[in-house]
Amino acid sequence: MMSEPWPEIVQASSEKRRELVLKGTDADLKQRVQDADGLLPSELYQLELLNFLQINSLAVRELSNEVSSLKNLSQFFCRQNALTSIPDEITCIKTLKFLDMSENAITELPENIGQLMNLQTLNMAHNKLTCLPSSVCDLASLAILDVSQNNFEEFPDVLCKAPVCERLAEFQASHNNIDDVPDSVENIVMLKVFDLSNNQIKELGRSIAGCLKLKQVNFTSNPLKDKRLKKLIDQKNSQKSIMDYIRTKGRAKQNQNATNEKTQQGKGGRKKLKGQKAHEAVAAEEEALVKYFIDVLKVDTSDAEVPFRVIVENEVKEIRPFIVACIIKNLNLDQGDMFKNFISLQTRIHDEICGKRTIATIATHDMKHLRGSYVVYDAQEPDLFKIRPLGRKAEVTALSLYQKLCKEAEDTRKEKKRNQVSGIHKYLTLLKGQEKFALLRRSSDDCVISLPPLTNCDATKISSETSDVFVEITGTKSLGACKSVMDELLKRMVELGYYSDTQNDNGRDFFDDSSDEDEHTEVHASKSRSLVVQQVKVEDGEGKMRVVYPSRTDMVFETKEIKVRRPK
Repeated sequence: MMSEPWPEIVQASSEKRRELVLKGTDADLKQRVQDADGLLPSELYQLELLNFLQINSLAVRELSNEVSSLKNLSQFFCRQNALTSIPDEITCIKTLKFLDMSENAITELPENIGQLMNLQTLNMAHNKLTCLPSSVCDLASLAILDVSQNNFEEFPDVLCKAPVCERLAEFQASHNNIDDVPDSVENIVMLKVFDLSNNQIKELGRSIAGCLKLKQVNFTSNPLKDKRLKKLIDQKNSQKSIMDYIRTKGRAKQNQNATNEKTQQGKGGRKKLKGQKAHEAVAAEEEALVKYFIDVLKVDTSDAEVPFRVIVENEVKEIRPFIVACIIKNLNLDQGDMFKNFISLQTRIHDEICGKRTIATIATHDMKHLRGSYVVYDAQEPDLFKIRPLGRKAEVTALSLYQKLCKEAEDTRKEKKRNQVSGIHKYLTLLKGQEKFALLRRSSDDCVISLPPLTNCDATKISSETSDVFVEITGTKSLGACKSVMDELLKRMVELGYYSDTQNDNGRDFFDDSSDEDEHTEVHASKSRSLVVQQVKVEDGEGKMRVVYPSRTDMVFETKEIKVRRPK
């Protein structure tokens, strides 16, 4: 006996509706589904105009493969039902942007779910999933994924692969049995919300801190071995303090540890190897770990008349005495979000390592505006020199800028009725009471290019079109602190995928003058993943060298994944 047509479906068809809501709060609807053995009427799948469909709490046991006929569907809710699977045909709905199948008993997703190229949100919470199909990595538009309260025992590393890793901003996976977070999680570059609470995680790796966009993390109720970290998390300390701890005290890269263990285990077997053979065996193992290269170029001496360098005047030594600098060569900042992320990286390092600029300040400049000059690091009374600060049209004295910023900060405090200020205004206290301000100026015209710790000059600012970047780091604490900040900046850059085009403007390779054929071959073969850094000398007013960066004692990283190749 055929069942009567559902009036809700008849009405939606006759009125050519775009939306249809069927909910279990209607007892009659629920009874109809029960009488049909948990199936929905075939007429439902003929509503081709629907772009919004909600079928919640009706104990639906199965969706028909006719679901592919809903070709205009954009949002599909099918929550709190009794589904154990999703038909493969759902992947034919190319318009689907939002899919909510939470609170069912689904054990697996369609193998070809990656065909849903417009899918932005996928909610599979409260199901019985144990893994994600490999095609998930093809979900180029996916921004939100919720797999909380499932049966995952491993982190779905498919999320760490492109293109899905380039867009995913929120990942909820609480109440599973996940026991580890892979180092490749740092590939999820846009991740902002990360919830792995109530799992079986014993260690958190430093790579998590490579997700520079993270705003909200939750690792509560995990059997963490690090008691201090567990206390920070369970007491709900600030996100910043938790991430700072993970960044510095978290587990090192796993393959580095694995190699250390392998080395220890292999010591007995290597006893038979002597001298050069033993050395070569160790070197081969370490070389296999390398993922990133940083190539160091010697100081540029091509311009004999005006060699590029930094000269430190005596006046600055009592105010902000320390400085290191280098040039990052041939970057491609115009690809995707590379420029924006480079700026964000500097901000993050300022907050995390530079003590909000109390220890050191990073400033970057486009080298094309410094050609034919050198840089002078000096200090003057703030009413005696002018600067055109970033984002400001007019050139003003440093004193006028300082006073104007102080007024803006005070006005903001009164308007928002709070003591804290943001942006450049939060660094004003670092200059309070100083009779002279530190500055960097261009030798060719005495143009002030930097006013640490406040701002750079708009005339030398970098953009997405910048190729060579002059980086200067000034500080008040120690030269070692400035070097550490520069080390960290370059380390994070190469880990985030910033590489140089290793050919110069004439199309010749930077390393063509190498006398070592093997060394040249090695560099040439991997130049697509090499960050090229050129040394910059810092001298005093009499021409005596104070420091050159990077020297052989700089960029000595714990990780074996980064290899620094230095000039002979």
